[in-house]
Amino acid sequence: MGLERGGGGKVRAARARWDRLFRLDPAASGSLQSQIRRMIASAIAERHLMPGDPVPSSRELSEILGVARNTVVLAYQQMVDEGLLVSHERSGCFVSPDAEAGWAAGPPGEAPAVAATGRAPDWRRRLTQDLSAQRNITKPQHWQKHPYPFVCGQFDPALFPLADWRECSRMALGVTEVRDWAPDLVDGDDPLLIEQLRTRILPRRGVFAAPDEIMVTIGAQQALFILAELLLTRRGTMGIEDPGYPDARNIFARRTPNLLPLPLDRDGLIVGDRVANCDLVYVTPGHQSPTTATMPPERRRALMQLSSEEDILLIEDDYEIETSFGGRPEPALKSQDPDGRVLYVGSLSKTLAPGLRLGYMVAPAPVIRQARLLRRLMVRHPALNNQRAVALFLSHGHHDALLHRMVHVLKLRAQILAEALDRHMPAHERQGGQGGSSLWLRGPKGLDARRLAAAALEEGIVIEPGDVFFMDEAAGRNCFRLGFASIPQERIEPGIAKLARLAERF
Repeated sequence: MGLERGGGGKVRAARARWDRLFRLDPAASGSLQSQIRRMIASAIAERHLMPGDPVPSSRELSEILGVARNTVVLAYQQMVDEGLLVSHERSGCFVSPDAEAGWAAGPPGEAPAVAATGRAPDWRRRLTQDLSAQRNITKPQHWQKHPYPFVCGQFDPALFPLADWRECSRMALGVTEVRDWAPDLVDGDDPLLIEQLRTRILPRRGVFAAPDEIMVTIGAQQALFILAELLLTRRGTMGIEDPGYPDARNIFARRTPNLLPLPLDRDGLIVGDRVANCDLVYVTPGHQSPTTATMPPERRRALMQLSSEEDILLIEDDYEIETSFGGRPEPALKSQDPDGRVLYVGSLSKTLAPGLRLGYMVAPAPVIRQARLLRRLMVRHPALNNQRAVALFLSHGHHDALLHRMVHVLKLRAQILAEALDRHMPAHERQGGQGGSSLWLRGPKGLDARRLAAAALEEGIVIEPGDVFFMDEAAGRNCFRLGFASIPQERIEPGIAKLARLAERF
């Protein structure tokens, strides 16, 4: 009985101690679990709890704090995982022997309170660039939830061969495969993917390259960034299609103020004196972005001849050419390049999934050597497990099957969209429909496509205003782009009918 009274006294003393140490602050920020962790960390840092000391049971602390027991259990479990506490079966939790040295500043992820000195850096002065002024393509954050998503550059999950991708991902995790991709290749790439690009992808575009003339990139944008860094000087003149791809324009603008807009017609880039005044030219001859124009053979020959005569380098972005359904596509400019002045950029993201971020570039070996050295400073190389999974996907013919299915579906959707536009929006001039995943529209002169896009979004219709593609912000106000890769075909006609009614107000 005396022992029981003594034990009870110890329990009451411990309870009084816990009452003093552990109290919730109603004004404190963070979750209850976070506050509990911070209280215990502070008790250790202030030596109220020493290594080896017990902490209250979860039931006891929940009663003291007036919180659910499960909240305390989860907080304790996280502290055990972090090494702040140790758990002994049937005995409870104790302060870790290493806690005092390792956790004196508090649990990980939670910065200790430090008094401000009033000498915070002046970031407006310190930052060497202000990129917030860039004009970029924007999409609603949750565009998938809208019933009529005429977005571009995305994909339809219903078309993605999930089972085939899973199979290749599992194969990439095999023992033999892991031995190939797990080591750091420094500035190298997966040899199997390079071989698949060299023998399966590029020959379709008439491009034949040696392994040392190909480099894998994190999407086509990284290829453009690297080429701009290597080849474009502050004094250099960079020719870009107008309208053209905004991200390419922004990349080149970082390197030189001398951006020269190059006009287009229905056959793409106009080859003339303005092109002749450039050091480099960015061109999308196979499927112009955003107008979808395809450059005919005679104009391609004229561009190649002019580039040779004036010593111009051409950056060819072979955008969306894989999904051409208007007959056999024209070979790439690179296929007509005996002198090596065309720097070829391609992407696997458009046909597989945008989130995969895998592209490639083809250039003379000296350029690729320097590109690899520059890429090494940025990311060393794209993730090799992803490279191997894609290489297996290509080698097993899954990519070929996917393209066949995509071309069939996109052709059908393009036809439905064209018919809906003829029926509901005949006053809007359109371009495209022979490939890719979008149509380019030019509305009546008084149309404000930005206001139309804002009103359409309120009705669940997502479109892309066209002014962002022009160098002059005032240009292209009556233009917009309609993508059809991500919208079910049965929603195309109803969406265009609703859009037409809205357009009458603008």
